[in-house]
Amino acid sequence: MEIAARFELKYILSLAERDALLAHFPGRLLPDMLGGPTGHYPVVSLYYDSADRKCYWDAWRGVPSRRKLRLRLYGTNDGAIPAATFLEIKHRDGGAGAKRRVQLSLGQAIAFTNGAEALETTPADARILAEARQLISAEGFQPACVIRYDRHAYRLVDEAGHEQLRLTFDQGIRCRFDDLTPRTEDDGCTLPVLHAGQCLMEVKGATAAPYDFARFLSGHGIFPRPFSKYSESVRQYGATPALSA
Repeated sequence: MEIAARFELKYILSLAERDALLAHFPGRLLPDMLGGPTGHYPVVSLYYDSADRKCYWDAWRGVPSRRKLRLRLYGTNDGAIPAATFLEIKHRDGGAGAKRRVQLSLGQAIAFTNGAEALETTPADARILAEARQLISAEGFQPACVIRYDRHAYRLVDEAGHEQLRLTFDQGIRCRFDDLTPRTEDDGCTLPVLHAGQCLMEVKGATAAPYDFARFLSGHGIFPRPFSKYSESVRQYGATPALSA
């Protein structure tokens, strides 16, 4: 499955700024029901990278076209949100991004990235798995970091109920660089990536943000900035081999 190219902007907010934003758009910022009735769910990701941290350094250099490979786990242990695992490729090309992903069981996904043959699947999924295999074999991608956080997801809609933007607020972002086997609702990540009282807001859409939304952000001194959970985790805690000339 490929999710179409879209813009994606990131902001570091205090929780008070997040609450003020939600309160400013009553009836228009609605919980994303894909995450359950409240739009709140845990996310666990296993990121892959080469031994010399190619993904990290490509992002640091600002390489225009770059790809990231990860396993993403959704769900809760009590089954209130069903468990689901996706092998994902995030492709950044200039200012636009696309996500290609295949749903597998966690065991199948880990076995595949360890060299097992892919299961019989659709032609579209087979192309994505072939791309993932190429990243693993040619780029030397291997498990590098597990990241866990709590996500609150919303849709910004207009007066007619048409979706204008998707907003996610990620807080409690934590990582680890050992025990690289992710688990549903993983509680083994202990290294904080953001300060307490902060969250990461991601704004995603196919067209420009509505004027009133953009005006609220600028009026409160909230501006986008580059941010990658994986890159920030590596910068703070992970070994980063020297950048080659």
